[in-house]
Parts: sequence; structure tokens; C-alpha cells
Amino acid sequence: MSNFVEAIQTAIFLFPIVALFFTIPYVLYQYHKFGSVNSWRTVVVYSFILYVMSAYLLVILPLPSIEYVSNIQKPAYNFIPFNFIQEIFMKTGLEISDFSTYFPTLKNAVVYEAIFNVFLTVPFGVYLHYYFKCGFLKTVFYTFCFTLFFELTQLSGLYFIYPRSYRVFDVDDLILNTFGGIIGYFLGSLFLKFLPTREEIDEKSYEKGKNVSLIRRIASFGIDFVVLFVLTFFWGYLIYKFHIAKYWLILPFIFYSFVCILFKQSLGMVFLKLKFASFFLQPVKRRNVLVYYFIFFFFYFGLTIIAFIVAYLLYHLEIISKNVFDYTLVIICALTLMIYVMSFLKRVLHMDLMYEKISKLYLKSTILDDDN
Repeated sequence: MSNFVEAIQTAIFLFPIVALFFTIPYVLYQYHKFGSVNSWRTVVVYSFILYVMSAYLLVILPLPSIEYVSNIQKPAYNFIPFNFIQEIFMKTGLEISDFSTYFPTLKNAVVYEAIFNVFLTVPFGVYLHYYFKCGFLKTVFYTFCFTLFFELTQLSGLYFIYPRSYRVFDVDDLILNTFGGIIGYFLGSLFLKFLPTREEIDEKSYEKGKNVSLIRRIASFGIDFVVLFVLTFFWGYLIYKFHIAKYWLILPFIFYSFVCILFKQSLGMVFLKLKFASFFLQPVKRRNVLVYYFIFFFFYFGLTIIAFIVAYLLYHLEIISKNVFDYTLVIICALTLMIYVMSFLKRVLHMDLMYEKISKLYLKSTILDDDN
């Protein structure tokens, strides 16, 4: 039992780390597919990841020393099906006709192991049927592959880290695990009666995706920032390689801005299914897009950069002292933060921001324009 607790505790400890790397791709995919992130879907998906981690660690932990594994003499595999039934009779003294042997049999370790192998994959069958919409045959097949992966992990000595298998590759485990998936499949039918179906989750996600949330806007800008960073990185390498004047570093920004204005969409907007729309239901014009981007970047980045440059020049020309320069930087940071907070509050209150009012454009979701 302590081994089970250790494996689950380890899975819970590692889960935030795995979730950290999984969250950004997950959020981007949800916004790309549905235009929103459904809370119930998130609970289901993340709980599934935690379950898979727990199941995997239950199979491989505790990890023995390499020296211990090198001295193991027992067979590395068992290909005799239903051998566990014979072991139950041999190790427990079970007699079908004697009811007094039933209870002591249930407390035997060999019975615990068989029950554990069944229950290990019951949640897997539930997830496959309830969320992934798998039929019976697919559930059986995927559960078999799932447990085969576990058994091969054991047989390979944890992918050949160990000189041999430290746990037995057992065909009975394949049988019992697959049976657990079958039980989970039928339990999944009960979940469908009390919990929202996959279709209902998708429908709510699409409906919510008609609105452009603040996080979706930030995600779109984040994609554009990453694309621009990659372009700048490679262009900067060429500048360094061929000794081009460094002020040409601004070229990727100009190029990317030109592309966005030309096509009236950035790559982030395309991926997250956003487009510009006019407040007055008129066709979107490139000059309006230019105004939108110019005011956006000037308001959120340009003012801060200009203020920093002016403060630095004044300090460099010894017009202001070091203390005044430091205080000026603090004030600039505070004002910049205030601009971001005010913009956030206006967005939460569904108020139009300055660059939207002046350009007469806003971001519109195209998620329902596709054939979903």
C-alpha cells in the first residue's frame, strides 16, 4: 500500500510541472478550435493527465538499484494466460465449496494484485467512453495498447536503463487491465447520464467563442510576438554574420507590420480565428489597420520607450542627477503599469479602448464562420 501512496504522491508533485508545459499549447488549441476555454473540459483533460501519470508511476515505482536488478534470477515474463487463477488457489488455500476460505482469500496479496490490475484501467475506460467518444471495440483496443505499453516498459527494464526487467511482463496483466477498461466503458455510460456530454461541452465552447476574451487577445499578441522574435533573431544573426549596420534590426518589425496591414490580419489573429471589423459595418480599410497598430504600439510600448530614452539622455548629459534618474524610472514604470491596469479594467467592463475608437476597428471572432 505504501508503494501506491508513494506513486500517487509523486504524480501529484510532478503534475504542476507537466501542466506548466502543457497549458500554453492546450489554451492555444482551445482558442483555435472553439474560440474559448471551457472550464469543464479543462477539468476533464487535466484530470485525465493526472490519472495517466499516476497509472504510469504505479507501474514503474519504486525504482530499484541497478545492482539489485542485476542479481534478479526470476523469469522476466509469463506468457501463460489466466495463470493468476492457479496462483490464487495455490497461495490462498481457496476451496470453492468451503465458504470459510473466501474471506481469508480476499486478504491475500495475490488477490490484491489481480484486483489492482483491474481497477488500474477502469478510469481509462471511463475517459475513453465519456469524453473521447470511443465505442466498445475502440475502448478495448486502446486499453489493450495502453496496458501493453506498460508491460513493454517493464520488459525493457524501463527503456533499457536497467540491465533487465525488474518486474515481470505478464500476459495476465494484459487480460486484467483490458477487462478493467471494459468495466470503465460501461461505467462511462453512467457518467453520460449525470454530466454534460462532449457535444454539450463543444456547443457551449463555440457559443462562448463568439466573444473575443481578453486572454484570447493576449494569446494572439503573444503568437505575433514569438513570430516577430524568431524573425528578429535570425535577421540579427545575418546582421552579425555579414556585419550589416545594426539599425537594420528594425527591419523584421517593419516587414511583419507591413504583412499584417496588407492582409488586414496577423498570424496570431489567423490562428486564433480573429479578424478586424468596422464599428460602422463598413469594409475594413488598410489605413484603419495602420492607425490601429500605430496607436496600439505607440500607446503601450512607444510612450514607455520614449520616456526611458529621454530620461537616459538627460542623465547622460548630466542635466539630472542619479537619484532623479532612478525616481524617474520608477515613475515611468508606475505610469506604464497604470496604463495596462486601466486598459484591463476597460476591457473587463466591455468598453472600447483608445486605439479602437480612433481606428474605428475592433476584433471580431470568426469561429462560427467555419463549418464546425
